[in-house]
Amino acid sequence: MIYSILPIFEPQEPVDYVEMNYNGCDILAVMTEHGYKIERLYSTNVENYLDDKLYPGTVLENGLINRIVQ
Repeated sequence: MIYSILPIFEPQEPVDYVEMNYNGCDILAVMTEHGYKIERLYSTNVENYLDDKLYPGTVLENGLINRIVQ
């Protein structure tokens, strides 16, 4: 048995992260086959963390994406 903080197996494919503004909040998202999925929320407003539309793993609606930071 191996105990390690590092993953033993390499990731299957590289992940492309994108920073964007979604519905007025800055987020980190990843592109999937179903669209952008939230990975991280950048906010100091507690109400944003309680909004169920901004939970990590949520697939985003394209109409609410304001801008994508490259």
